[in-house]
Amino acid sequence: MSEPTLRDTFGDYLVEIGKKNNEIVVLDADLSSSTRTFKFAKAYPNRFFNMGIAEQNMLGTALGFAISGKIPVVGGFTIFTTGRAWEFIRFACLDNLNFKIITTHGGLVGEDGSTHNSLEDLSLMAALPNLNILIPSDNIELTEILNCTFNTEGPFYVRLPRGAFPKIHQDKYKFCIGKPDIIKEGKDICLIGTGYGSTLALRSANLIEETLKISIKVINFPTIKPIDENSLLKEIKSVKGIVVIEEHNIYCGFGSIIARIVSENVPKTIKIVGINNSFGESGKREVLLNSYGLNVETIIEQIKKII
Repeated sequence: MSEPTLRDTFGDYLVEIGKKNNEIVVLDADLSSSTRTFKFAKAYPNRFFNMGIAEQNMLGTALGFAISGKIPVVGGFTIFTTGRAWEFIRFACLDNLNFKIITTHGGLVGEDGSTHNSLEDLSLMAALPNLNILIPSDNIELTEILNCTFNTEGPFYVRLPRGAFPKIHQDKYKFCIGKPDIIKEGKDICLIGTGYGSTLALRSANLIEETLKISIKVINFPTIKPIDENSLLKEIKSVKGIVVIEEHNIYCGFGSIIARIVSENVPKTIKIVGINNSFGESGKREVLLNSYGLNVETIIEQIKKII
């Protein structure tokens, strides 16, 4: 049985958390059917605000809600929310407001059109102080991330895909912000993924071991910021090299963050698998992932360069 999309899990979660906390309000940019925030709108119409196709107005209004003591949840497509309204998000982070940005359609979105791909958002958002940035790799982790987001004061950015990710966690999994999540032990090369990158890393590990006759460690890293550097360094200290996998531009993305931490502390060769300085095209997601090199063949190619 296939997994539900992460945006459906998000929509259902909003309804449940809205029942427990009357201070939560949800703002939308005329995309509630796509982001699944319509579920909250149906349950709590007086706490849902459709701001139209006007992301800056939406974020500005959310700032007012946060200042007045409400807990605003801002929904929308990833690139439009982070791109068009970045300055307003910056204000929220400047004042460290209790403010939750939860977007869908992160990364390569498929056939919606090339402009809808979001391959630059982590570069934009990671530059903002005070902001917590989280990317789930399946629905179990998403629920844990949402629990953390709504039970922790401060600004959060949670990046969701358009579709579903396969289950890679057990029901007992507990998310800990900033910590690496070890999903496979190994001693030679470490694959570090976030979001879909973790799915690809885990799916590729056994084939890589059989092909190259080496041992592969796989780390899922749901936290882009903040990162518990000591925990990360402990896990990668003994491996010979690292491959970071992200559904994002490799320039100033998650791999760049990992490379800085590693190079400053335990220097070793790092390769990054992601979008190589390119905008995304429109097309079937599976075709796009393969076209841009988010596949096991590219990972093996990068590992060969290390060893």
